[in-house]
Amino acid sequence: MTGHSHELPSEQSLEHRLNAVRRDLARAEKEEPHRVSALTAEVKKLEAELKIGR
Repeated sequence: MTGHSHELPSEQSLEHRLNAVRRDLARAEKEEPHRVSALTAEVKKLEAELKIGR
């Protein structure tokens, strides 16, 4: 990256973030139900970003 804040994250970093959010979501479903809707929305957003990039 050249330091521009408007650049899109790489596909690899998006996949890494998506996996981390999915782990957080699985944990939240058991321990923090108040976070489930926000994490679900983030998963959908990341999946859409990955689909656009392909």
